[in-house]
Parts: sequence; C-alpha cells; structure tokens
Amino acid sequence: MKHVLSFGAGVQSTALLLMSCKGILPKLDCALFSDVGWEPQKVYDHLEWSRKEAAKHGIPVVVVRHTKGGIREDVVKNVTHKDGSRFAALPMFTLAPDGSIGMGRRQCTSEYKIKPVDQFLRREIMGLKKGQRAPREPRIRHWFGISADELRRTRISRDRWCQNIYPLPGLPDPMLHKPYTRHDCLLWMREHYPDINPPRSACLCCPYHNNASWRHVRDSDPKEWDEVVAFDKLVRDKNSINKKIYLHRDCVPLDQVDLTTPEDHGQGNLFSGFREECMGVCGV
Repeated sequence: MKHVLSFGAGVQSTALLLMSCKGILPKLDCALFSDVGWEPQKVYDHLEWSRKEAAKHGIPVVVVRHTKGGIREDVVKNVTHKDGSRFAALPMFTLAPDGSIGMGRRQCTSEYKIKPVDQFLRREIMGLKKGQRAPREPRIRHWFGISADELRRTRISRDRWCQNIYPLPGLPDPMLHKPYTRHDCLLWMREHYPDINPPRSACLCCPYHNNASWRHVRDSDPKEWDEVVAFDKLVRDKNSINKKIYLHRDCVPLDQVDLTTPEDHGQGNLFSGFREECMGVCGV
C-alpha cells in the first residue's frame, strides 16, 4: 500500500508532510503538488523549501501539471483566438446587456488540480498503461490536508483502488493522538518549525475569492496584482460572447472594486473565503 499526499503547500498539507518527516505519521511514498501555473510566488518559494526538507527524509515532492503553459496562458490563448484547442473554463462572472449577472462553468478544478494527480497515481505509482483497467482493491492511501474544522470538505474516493485518508481529523481511522484543527497545525509548526510560515495557497485569478482574499492578493505583491488586473481586463475585452466577463462577483473591473469587507464595517465575519488551501476541492 502506497501513501501519497496531495500537497497544496498551505498550512494543513505542510503540517502533514512535516509530521511524516518527523515520524509522527507514517512515511509518505511521495507528495504531489498539482500546479495550475499561477499561484502566488510565496507558494512556489514554500514549495521549494518543502521539497528540500522532505528530500532529507527520503520523501519526494513531485510537481504535476495539466499543461505546460498553465491556466493563465491557456485562457489567454483561447480568448485571443491564438489557439483553437480546448481549455478548462474558469467560473468567471458574466454581465449581460440587460444587467443580469451569471457565472460560467467551473472546469479548472477537475482539469488543473484533480486529473494531473489522478494520472500520476495511475501511471507512476501503480504502473498502469493508458487505458489499462485499474485494480478493484485499494492500492493507494491518498492523504488530504483537511483539518477537523473542515469536515464538510471530506469525501469518499470514487475509485476502488484509492482510499481517501484524512489524518488530521482521524478519518477513516485515527493516526494522531487527537484531531487537529487548522489552528492546531499552526501551533505544531510554530513549535517544531518556528521559521516556517506557510502561505495561503489559491490561484491568483480564482473568481471564488471574496474581498478579503482579493485584498490579500493586492497587498501581498503589487506585481502579481497588476498581472491579475491585466488578465481581468484582457478576458473581458477579447472574449467573443455578447456578455462582459469579470473575475469579481460585482462585475466591476478589479482595480475599481471596493475591497472592504463586512469586518471593516463592523458586521462580523460573514464569509471566511479562502482560508483553506486549494486541494482539488476549491470553491466548495
């Protein structure tokens, strides 16, 4: 039985990787980072640190991708008609001439997050050839960095050859001495790795960002914010449908959106946004 971690480079999956390195959890056979090609640079920096740290303990951290160019390049090629190939749609917001707001299909999670991992598990871990039937019994224990305060995000694998494992809440069987919340993971890392502060892991262009998340993108790196603003304008100006496309739910250009939050107005925390890392179930 192989132990494989879906590594998002955020708080929870980093805790799992490092717990495995320290022998608190079983040793992983590998950790897989599914790269959409447009994460914050801080995520890639942390990924590289994690790769080197895990290598000290014989755990390879492998990067898998859906396409060579990544999601930004694929979308730009499509909307500018430079490439007629199929691409996975982002769930961008649409504004019709009558003022009605809609939302496009979300295919990016499946195409850019889940499928690259699934293909790696089949071909590299189990050694299956393309089209070869997979075994009917579990061969892989697939770990996910979902903590005890996020149980709504857990799910049962649809494949018989793969068993989804959630070590932090202890599902389907306890692997730690207690269930771990996200806060517990932070406390554990502060004790054992005080110099490490895992960043938020979420695609820079994700339309599911709330205002706090967009503001985090804006304030973290001006260059990355400028790139997202330019992307938002490009997909709106170059698309061929009769609706305008926006990344923000208010259907306003990103650089013109009021990014204050309910907390700023004393209304409390109404929506947590992307405090959880994207682990193939982003937007849920």
